[in-house]
Amino acid sequence: MGNVNRVIFWVFIPSVLLFYIVFRVVEWQNYDDGGRQLISEQHALNLSVRDDIDCLILGGSNAVFSLSAEQMSNQSNLTCYNLSLLNEGFSDGAYFDFIRNLAIERTQIKSIFYSSVIPLTNTVFLDRLESNQSQIGISGDGRVKFQFTGRSLASYLKDFLQDKPPFQSLQYPMPTPSGDFNFDEFDGCQREKIRDEWIPVTIDEDFKQWLGDNLLTVSTLFPNANISFVLPSTLRSQLSEDDIGKFSDTLESEVVSNSAHYIAQSTFSDVSVLCDGTHHANANGREIRTSELLLLMQNR
Repeated sequence: MGNVNRVIFWVFIPSVLLFYIVFRVVEWQNYDDGGRQLISEQHALNLSVRDDIDCLILGGSNAVFSLSAEQMSNQSNLTCYNLSLLNEGFSDGAYFDFIRNLAIERTQIKSIFYSSVIPLTNTVFLDRLESNQSQIGISGDGRVKFQFTGRSLASYLKDFLQDKPPFQSLQYPMPTPSGDFNFDEFDGCQREKIRDEWIPVTIDEDFKQWLGDNLLTVSTLFPNANISFVLPSTLRSQLSEDDIGKFSDTLESEVVSNSAHYIAQSTFSDVSVLCDGTHHANANGREIRTSELLLLMQNR
């Protein structure tokens, strides 16, 4: 019995631990960007054959999923393109460099709708500042640090049995010719995974600096554009209307002080209009949110 225990202690347990560490290293080295780099290249290709764009949607995944440039173009006198990126390009420098290098006549852009959830969550804001320091690229490469925890081995086994490629994350579709998210090519909407956890940022000097720098960058890139900073629709069931109203008023003051317009969109009604997150609409929710944005734009 003693020999069995020694084998377990000195051979079996170290072997399992070594296997686990090696597996996590392989997982870390096989980072998959979910198609983000290819999506950015498709945007560049789309815009290289367009000379009629006078309106851009900027921002992160909230705008990727929940705003439609095609709908805005059809229902207004604007010709819009949705240039928002998942994770808002991971860092401000990477996102704005991507925009700066596109084949687009920036002086003919008359309207910018910059929609960001960063003001709505302190954790994301702090992560953004860290990503800016680390200069993470738009594919997110280098963002993922080695860690001992991760996807369960059972989930990898499930993928193997279903003949799915190992280490492949959720893949996002290529944008449409107007830059919109192509829901017809996406089957990843999972409302059961939605978690409604919003804690707005503290509008302190760090946030004011971030907001001012980004609005200045946008206005420099597009000197003839009217810039609207959009507080996007989210579910926000955990926040009272009074709290979000006070926060929105303070944010509006900061936006206006930076010579931009401010548009605050309403909360999503319920999860039936969402895809896989409280700020990610499905096709129906996108139509609703885009219609509201057009109405707010006309009434401001």
